[in-house]
Amino acid sequence: MILERAFPVSSILLAAIGFLGLVLTGEIPGGLILLGLASLVVSAAQAMEFAGERLARQIANLSSATWNVFLIAVFVFFGADLLLISRDILPAAVHFLILLMSIKLFHLRQRKDFLQLYAISFLELLAAAALTVDLWYAGVFIAYVFAAIWTLILYHLRNEAEEARAAVQAGKELHDPSPIPRPVTAQFFWATNGIAVVSFCLTMAIFFLIPRIGAGFFQKNRVDLIRTSGFSEKVDLGVIGAVKLDPTVVMRVELPDQKAPIPEGLYFRGAAYDTYDGRSWANRLAARRLLGRTPDGGFLVPSELTLAVPESAVMRQEILIEALDTTVLFGASFVESVKGNFVVVQMDGMRGLFVPFPTSARFQYGVRSIPSRLLEADRVAPSFTYPAIIREHYLQLPDTSPRVAAFARDVTSGASTPYGRARAIEQHLRRSYQYSLDVGTTVSADPVDDFLFTRKTGYCEHYATAMVVLLRTLGIPARLVTGFLPGVWNDFGNYYTIRQQDAHAWVEVYFPRSGWVTFDPTPSVPAAVPSWVWWNIGKIVDSIRLRWDRYVVQYSFRDQMAVAKSLRDRSEKVRSEVSDFVSTVTRGLASARAWLVELAHAGGWALAIGLAAGTLVIGMVLAVLLRGHGRRQQQLDPRTPRQVAAIQLYTRMLRILEIRGLPKSPGATPLEFARQVAREWRDAAPFVRPLTDLYYQVRFGQTSLSSDETQKVHDLLARLRAVRR
Repeated sequence: MILERAFPVSSILLAAIGFLGLVLTGEIPGGLILLGLASLVVSAAQAMEFAGERLARQIANLSSATWNVFLIAVFVFFGADLLLISRDILPAAVHFLILLMSIKLFHLRQRKDFLQLYAISFLELLAAAALTVDLWYAGVFIAYVFAAIWTLILYHLRNEAEEARAAVQAGKELHDPSPIPRPVTAQFFWATNGIAVVSFCLTMAIFFLIPRIGAGFFQKNRVDLIRTSGFSEKVDLGVIGAVKLDPTVVMRVELPDQKAPIPEGLYFRGAAYDTYDGRSWANRLAARRLLGRTPDGGFLVPSELTLAVPESAVMRQEILIEALDTTVLFGASFVESVKGNFVVVQMDGMRGLFVPFPTSARFQYGVRSIPSRLLEADRVAPSFTYPAIIREHYLQLPDTSPRVAAFARDVTSGASTPYGRARAIEQHLRRSYQYSLDVGTTVSADPVDDFLFTRKTGYCEHYATAMVVLLRTLGIPARLVTGFLPGVWNDFGNYYTIRQQDAHAWVEVYFPRSGWVTFDPTPSVPAAVPSWVWWNIGKIVDSIRLRWDRYVVQYSFRDQMAVAKSLRDRSEKVRSEVSDFVSTVTRGLASARAWLVELAHAGGWALAIGLAAGTLVIGMVLAVLLRGHGRRQQQLDPRTPRQVAAIQLYTRMLRILEIRGLPKSPGATPLEFARQVAREWRDAAPFVRPLTDLYYQVRFGQTSLSSDETQKVHDLLARLRAVRR
């Protein structure tokens, strides 16, 4: 492609990328999208000489006065949009930019026209950043960086060519009397892309180094908050069931100290309720108070216990939460402190944490939690005397059927302690009732009675409510808690993805020495297993999205300070280690020198010289021996490059079999595993056994695979991959 054609095409491409960023936000009206697309298509066709001569001539013949009229109309529309239609500066400015771009695409005559188009496209890119924080913006941004560098280089070359042409027409002598047209070669293309890569890396470095303020002046004001259920001051029985089928992601939780999912007992606590009227739960301790600050800028949650907790028992969490319609701050039971970009954090009478208002965008905060722990004294105590405030709030009961109390006594007849009774009720509900979201609407005046004796099926709210009522009839204080289960563990990012469908209700039981202890009477339900490939692709994409939010969107001045402190600590550690090593060597040399001098002064010059020479000879002998030992080890080591490649190919075979449902147990030898495959998947045996034999030959026979054998391994792997199970 010659320069005269490549330059306008690249300019239009740059404008198209900026426009694409706006369209992908979903905030642009359909009419403006069509107008922008039409202007881009027509201008690109004209630049590529695909447009008809008549259309090109008509556009070119429009006078400057006509274009000025169009511009005045656009400014008038902007004012009307700002005052009457959008009534917001950001959407009105975005609409204004699209109209300006459409006009400018039809009027690219002079250098300034192209520069103005570049400025408009850059403003479109900035506007898209203000309208979205989604991962796709990274692709648009990278494409824009490459296209911008390419376009600006072509712009400079075109200016040079025009100046050269003017010089030729003026009669000046040039080394190249006909500088245009020039083709844009592949070498030029790749050199430009190399410059773009370097520029992008510098941009990323600047991004992470410049001070982060994050005031958000140009962010859009109106957002669609994710609607949640079960976290207001009053919750009707059955509201959580409505969201149990909603796969919308509500938060992602990283556990910095955990590299694997926690087996059980992890609950992300939201709100707690003490009063049940037979139909709904309410919080009579909803009055909130402000939490005090910690020295590191966090907020400290007062503890109900005086027992010291070791640091190893503390669970740290980094939570990235979506824009929800609730002010609740979630954290693993029970939160000790919370740290984030908060002005204030509030707490109610049941240790529920809140911010004053729902946030308009996703945000991140850190949590330190201390899991509930039942002390042995509370486990074996036959009875308790509870404080008055506990009895007042957590033994309240509505009018219930007499058989509910009788049922509670019957279920716990074999238990002799409050803990034993609580555990007996929990296990009975887990084993004797069926979990289902399809329970319909009950017409009974007592939903707990209906659940326990009639339907015997329900979901978490029914189980938790029934357990609280049964415990209270026995005089054991309990309360209902709502929040989320951990959701799905992402192996690629080491975090939990929590969705609306992970909403849950459980029970907290009070013990005088241990405080509130978590119980969950809801039976576990096996999750549906999706396709392995798509499941893992989804995890990878979600992990990338989390990193985008964590290190780009949510990257803050606090993160910069943490990185700077980490680098400083590491540099101090390295400097200290180097200093200690140098000091040790210096002291050793000084001691050796002093010893030799002392020996010499004692009249042992010959002995001193002999010792020095002997030391040198011993050092040389040791060096030769070590070198020879290294060579022998290299000769004995079977892992030459080809052998390492063969071992990697065997590992690839194991991965194929694991995907097909035949993982190799750690204790099985390769030959035993090959026999297992022959028993459980006969179609794969003709490929697995030869691969195993070749692996034995390489791994233990101290030989390398020949080129033919290597090709045979690849063929066997390909045929194994093609076998269906």
